[in-house]
Order: sequence, then C-alpha cells, then structure tokens
Amino acid sequence: MSMQTSKPDLPNPLIQNLSEVAASAFKELESTKLDLKEKEMQLREIAEISNQKINAAAKLNHDLQGKVELLQDLSQRLEEQNDELNRRNQEMQIKEKTYNNLNQELRAELEKVTVKEKELEIREQYLEKMVDEKSQQLSRSEKMATIGELTSRLAHDLRNPLSVIKTTHGIMKTKPNMKIEERLQYNGRIDRAILRIVHLVDDVLDYVRVTELNLQKVSLRAVVESAIDSIVKPSDINISRPEKDVNINCDYRKLEAVFANLITNAIQAMNEDGDIIIRITDKNDKALIEFEDTGPGISDSIASQIFDPMFTTKSYGTGLGLSICKSIVEKHGGDITLSSNPTTFRITLPKNL
Repeated sequence: MSMQTSKPDLPNPLIQNLSEVAASAFKELESTKLDLKEKEMQLREIAEISNQKINAAAKLNHDLQGKVELLQDLSQRLEEQNDELNRRNQEMQIKEKTYNNLNQELRAELEKVTVKEKELEIREQYLEKMVDEKSQQLSRSEKMATIGELTSRLAHDLRNPLSVIKTTHGIMKTKPNMKIEERLQYNGRIDRAILRIVHLVDDVLDYVRVTELNLQKVSLRAVVESAIDSIVKPSDINISRPEKDVNINCDYRKLEAVFANLITNAIQAMNEDGDIIIRITDKNDKALIEFEDTGPGISDSIASQIFDPMFTTKSYGTGLGLSICKSIVEKHGGDITLSSNPTTFRITLPKNL
C-alpha cells in the first residue's frame, strides 16, 4: 500500500509568478536557441570561408612551393652556367695569353721577314743593276758587231757612187770643151752620186748616235705635208693626203724623217707607179697614222724581219731605214706595225708624251 502525499496547495500568486518565470525562461530559451542557431550559421559560414581561405592559402602555398622549386632549379642552372662561363673565361684567358705569345712571336718573325725582304730588295736592285749593265754591255757589243758589219757594207755601197764620181770627173777632165748640155748631164750624175753618199752616211749616223727628243706641240698633218715636200715624187705616183688632223707632242724633225722614209719605201716598192693613201685617226689619248700603198705586198717571211737592222731586199742601201723608224717611234712611246694586202704601215703615238 502506498502512501500518497498530498501536495500542499500553493498560493495562486506564487504559481502565477512561477508560470510567468517559466514562460519568460521559455522565451529566453527560445531566443537563446535562435541566437545559437544564428551563431551556428555564422560559425559555419565563417568555417566555410576559413576553409576556402585555407584551401586558397594551401593552393597558393603549393604554387609558391612550385615557384620556389622553379627558382631553385633556375638558380642551380644559373650557377652551373656561371661555373661554365667562369670555366670558359679561364679558357679564354689561357687562349688570350697563348694568342699574345703567338702574336709576339709572329711580330718577331715578321720583323725578320721584313729584314729579309729588304735584303732581297737590295739584292734584286743589285741584280737588276748588274743585268742592266750586262745588257748595256751586250747591246754595245751587238751594236759594235753591227757597226763592223755596217762599215763593211758601207764601204761596199760607197764604191759605186765614188766610182761614178771618179769616172764622170775623169771624162769631164778629158773634155774641157764639153757642151753645156753634156756638162749639166755629167754634173747631174755627180750630184746624184753625192746625194747617194750623203744618204748612206746619214743612215749610219742616225743608227749609231743617240739624241734626245725635242718635243713640241705640232700638227700631224703638217708633219706629213713636210715629209711629202722633202722627197722627190715621181709624176706617176699619186699621194692621197690625210683629211683629218691631230695635234701631238713629238720631235717634228725625227717624225718627219720617219714619214719620209715610209713614203720613199712605198714609191720604190711600186716601181714609181701607184697610189699612196695616208690617213690620220684620233684614238682618244692616242693618234693613228697609216701609210697604205698599191704595191705588190710583202710576204710573211720578209714582214717578220722588216724592222731588223741591216735587213733589206734591195741590192743597195744599209738596211737601217725601217729599223731607225721603229727606234724613233718607240722613243715617242708609240709602236709601228705592218700588214700586207694592201701593204700598210700603222704608227700609233701618244698625244701627250
């Protein structure tokens, strides 16, 4: 059997106060619960944001670690490259030192070579001088030999005109009362013989003696005209004078002698019957003079020797004419050539010697 304890009846005001307190506490609990939920949500939001920031920080940290590793790798490579550069720099220093040593050696060798070159130059000059001296000696010897042969030929060639003079003079002595016409005829023989002697002697003197050129500015056509006037032109010879003209520096008299010789040779080659064409051409800094004739021409075998001293196809003369012409032209800094069919002598001369 149980005993029931009856509660004492509380006073109504107390119950009411407790009810009010309970209600107030309940409200406060509800309010606290709501605050706690709100704070829970805030904490969760803060936690989520923190978590995101932690993740971002972790990712950033991971990225930074990768960059640090990359920088470490780059630093290591740079260090390796720096070491390589240092090694190469040391090698370059060694090579530079070696190069400087080689350069000094080369300079020393170059100085030796320069000395040798100077010695060789001196020797070369000495040898050239010796060659020139020997050449001059040889030239003099050849010239003396030529003069000896020339003297013999000259003595032979002088016999004919001297014989003519002696015979003609003897005839004139035996005929003191000779008619004037006959006397003039004999005097003409003597004059031609004397002229022949003078021509022979002049050829020899022109070949032997060495004279300086007397240069002056002259007209080539004037020299040609003077050369034509200085020779005896047969009536059956027609000379075509040059149409053009060129002024050059030359020795007027020597060049006139060359032209006169070529014209005379052309007249003799044509047996005093034919045409001679003379042309002058301006060739910029040079002048060309051509002497063409209508003669029988010159064979190749003769043409190759035509300018040799004492070479002649005639039964008389010294054979020095064309050799002297060649020498005069070359002294003027020019050259003379021959071509055949038709026979043409070409002389090229500088305008301003």
